[in-house]
Amino acid sequence: MLVIDGVQIILNGSHERRVRQEIVEKIRFLLTCTKGTIPMNREIGIDSDILDLPLYMAQNKFTVSAMELIETFEPRAAVDEIRFIQSGNAGNLIPKVVLTYNGS
Repeated sequence: MLVIDGVQIILNGSHERRVRQEIVEKIRFLLTCTKGTIPMNREIGIDSDILDLPLYMAQNKFTVSAMELIETFEPRAAVDEIRFIQSGNAGNLIPKVVLTYNGS
């Protein structure tokens, strides 16, 4: 908590933490669904064609798709960076999405 001239400013209060957790859960849902599998909104999710693409193309397509999904369905957050970590020798990629909460 910060107090300036009698005005209290609560940083990371419980309400804000709940909102941030809600945003993270929604983005996790958006990025882990397969596009076309959600009834009434077939545009939610990542296109499964990414799985068959070469590594560099898959990274690019995932990055663009993730940024568009988050911009469209969760405007309270902005994508700062998307990094990929390779897991094992099979070419498995684990995306790490870095977000900024814009306070809305």
